[in-house]
Amino acid sequence: MSPYENRIRSENFRRVGLISIVRPGKAADLDAATAAPDDTTKERWASLGLSNVSIHFQETKKSTFVFLFTEYAGSDPRDAAKLVQQDPWFAHLSDLLQAHPRAESGMDWLPMELINVIGPTLPEPSDGRAIERSGVMSGLTSDSELQYRTLHQTNWPGVVDQMARSHRRYWVTFLIELGEDIWLFTYSEYVGDDHAADDAATAADPVTQRWWKFTEPCLIPLTPGGENWTTMQTLMR
Repeated sequence: MSPYENRIRSENFRRVGLISIVRPGKAADLDAATAAPDDTTKERWASLGLSNVSIHFQETKKSTFVFLFTEYAGSDPRDAAKLVQQDPWFAHLSDLLQAHPRAESGMDWLPMELINVIGPTLPEPSDGRAIERSGVMSGLTSDSELQYRTLHQTNWPGVVDQMARSHRRYWVTFLIELGEDIWLFTYSEYVGDDHAADDAATAADPVTQRWWKFTEPCLIPLTPGGENWTTMQTLMR
């Protein structure tokens, strides 16, 4: 086990990424079905060990995905998936979702494989600014899967430092396959107020540029000729 894996396993909570697939013709119903949870619902989630819950979705040529991120106080992501499945707030989503082929019987959600965690690189804002929580996704070439996994066993300190300077406090990446396709889903938190300036600073950073020379060729944009990472539509955060 690598030092990175040891660090993840030694923490007292788990970062969990759950995936489900939207039934054909049901994507338009997702917004109405994911109204902001009330305080009672949030308190119930907290009592179950679920926190920092957000839901994002994205259409691709073959499927429409729903990506749920949560921090879980337990040790097994499968238990987090079962809590989500059984919770009343999520129950009304079942009519809109179909399970990944590897999901357990009776489950709409499948825990994805955690590939990498960067952060939190910064504390939560103390001046009242909201944290911008988002989901992004990309495809991964099958020929590059081993290289991508290997690269993400270690976080380059210079890359992490630049993310902090650019106000990106959290970057958590998961991997899932569906048929012949391999997908990457990332949960991100941003605490800055100038995306353009921060993104430009990241792109100009020499260490980040070296990192991207290894990682970017591994990725497949959702739109031919587009950006490698696509920002998903956020349904609830």
